[in-house]
Amino acid sequence: MENILPTRWQRVILKNYGMIPADRIAKVLETDEETVRLHAEKLGLFEIEADPNWEKKGFVTVIRNNWDLLLDEDICTLLSLEEAEYRQLLEEYDFLSVKLGDKPKTEKIKYAPLSKEQEAETEKACKILKGHCRKRTVEPFDFYNNSAKTYYESPLENTIEDRFTASYSARYSGALLDDELSDYPEEYLERLKACGVNGIWLQETLRNLADFPFDRQYASDYQKRLGNLKKLTERCERYGIGVYLYMNEPRSLPAKFFEKYPQWKGQEVGDGNYCLCTSAPEVQKYLYDAMKSVAENVPKLKAVVTITMSENATHCYSKIWPKDANNTECPRCKERTPEEVAAEVNNIFYRAIRDGNKTTRLIANLWGWADYMGWTEEQVLRGVKLLDKGIDVLCVSEFGKKFVRGGVQSQVIDYSISVIGPSDFTVKVLTFAKACGHRIWAKIQVNNSWECSAVPYIPVFDRMVKHIENLKKLDVSGLMMGWSLGGYPGGALSLCCMACGRETDEKKWYNAVYGEQAALAKRAVGLFSDAFGEYPFSVDILYLGGHNLGCGNLWSLKNTGRKSTMVCYTFDDYKAWTSPYGVDVYIRQMDLLTTKWKEGLDAIGSVEGNAAFEELKRCAKACFIHFMSAKLLAEFSVWKENLQENREKLLGCVRKERELVESLYSLVEKDAKIGFEMTNHYYYSDNVLLEKLLNLSQIEEELENISSI
Repeated sequence: MENILPTRWQRVILKNYGMIPADRIAKVLETDEETVRLHAEKLGLFEIEADPNWEKKGFVTVIRNNWDLLLDEDICTLLSLEEAEYRQLLEEYDFLSVKLGDKPKTEKIKYAPLSKEQEAETEKACKILKGHCRKRTVEPFDFYNNSAKTYYESPLENTIEDRFTASYSARYSGALLDDELSDYPEEYLERLKACGVNGIWLQETLRNLADFPFDRQYASDYQKRLGNLKKLTERCERYGIGVYLYMNEPRSLPAKFFEKYPQWKGQEVGDGNYCLCTSAPEVQKYLYDAMKSVAENVPKLKAVVTITMSENATHCYSKIWPKDANNTECPRCKERTPEEVAAEVNNIFYRAIRDGNKTTRLIANLWGWADYMGWTEEQVLRGVKLLDKGIDVLCVSEFGKKFVRGGVQSQVIDYSISVIGPSDFTVKVLTFAKACGHRIWAKIQVNNSWECSAVPYIPVFDRMVKHIENLKKLDVSGLMMGWSLGGYPGGALSLCCMACGRETDEKKWYNAVYGEQAALAKRAVGLFSDAFGEYPFSVDILYLGGHNLGCGNLWSLKNTGRKSTMVCYTFDDYKAWTSPYGVDVYIRQMDLLTTKWKEGLDAIGSVEGNAAFEELKRCAKACFIHFMSAKLLAEFSVWKENLQENREKLLGCVRKERELVESLYSLVEKDAKIGFEMTNHYYYSDNVLLEKLLNLSQIEEELENISSI
């Protein structure tokens, strides 16, 4: 993949031109702006001014595009970031460092004049790029240009009263440092209200919202964030939308902090940090005081949602430490049980919130109270029983749901639309919680999931509605309608909110949204929903497979030896991203999925309709492209292990993938939502798709030069 262009500095231009100002690209390459523009033109890229939105709203894309190519300091130059800001993004922006994986060894890239041979190779590349490069009709981040209006009619009786989701395009962290709260514009809130959503969640750490008097370097800007959170709750209230604050606390601290406070030192985390032991009375007092301060200062806050077991290290049982589950080296906590400690953290926060104001609720999300964290079902039920009765209890609806696909039995942890909940485990836990006097909630995925996160919605509405219908039988009080993804104010969101009523008039919804093409839209959605039942679901596939980056995955005829990373790089690590099915079953299931999905696309055909119908068609086609590209990547990765024997098959893969790239390029130029997800920003830019076309042309040429048997 290194020799996609004659020089590495040309790849820097190709990856960043039109996204990053030319003078900054020039600074990285140690040349001048005129030279950068000249060579962009030589590559077939038309002159375009950089869009500043890439720095503010698309920095994850810029970092990902350059991770394997540039030194860290050069990435900082591209984004005008100080090193400390850059490091903070890597560590705190929704596990970005985990998504990117270990940074490969890179060397400084500098501009150097092209040789005659390189000029000739550049002309060859230019013909390919110039033939495809074109100006967009809709610019990146212009999400609501040509977006459809939605329809929502409040049911006569809501059986599920509270329905909250995440913002479609807000920053995962840092939004509360903006006094204008530009990540939560009035237009978005108005659209959300029009969908029937009455809540929105965002995450923040406790030290970013309350004083940490023991060492204030860990609580900088907390007053600014707290004030803006209050402002956000007031802005949202005007639209009938409550703000839910997700907190995963208390976060661990460096060993240096505990030199002054050794009595608070808990379990060693393994990265030089230690847990702030929640069994220590002084720590409990801090947690109470800090949370009470938030509740007092933000009286319109709808709820605090806690997760007490997670990827982040919080209390001394919050993760499975290197030794084993249900174990800790903390001298205080090892005398207790995980469920005691987790329940106690929730109870402390509940008392603080209750004493701070009487309206904010505490919702204990039981994610991680599960076997994959070493808990037994009995421990979960004991933990629920230990919770204060005023605490609401939330479960991932589909957690533990068993299913069989392709003859392989598996079960869900979360993020499933293809497997419909609730699971037996969730039914048991929520029924028990309700019997104990708790209000109960379920977390589901509406619009999309990591099954295909690069679209604003996967048009399989039947499955989402069926899930909600199942949950109504449990008498849940509220729904968390997705994690960081799924908050696009359209697609299935309004239909699912209407489904929270006693009765759902789907025909009325389809007629109102799709007009003359209502029946056709309903039929196509049914076909897509049926096809999605073939999706080879597993956490490994969701996180490591090729379906999220899709055509943005670069291919290589050589074995890269690289490991796939979470919803980021896929490479050719197919044994990891086809687990537990194995590559043959995975390919077979993806073939079934795409074959059935195409029936839905064929049903729609070239029929034209209103804006909602056209948007549905774009989303459906984008899903097909992502699924098909993932299947082709699997086939390509297997077949390239014997180049001569599989030469023709590999050429077929390359040519099919080229068609997909060209189709996807046509979609993204018309719809800024295609390819975007809130925490990953754009999985691919126009530049990346152009680079993929060069990548495929190069592979095709290499294959044609291989003698077939």
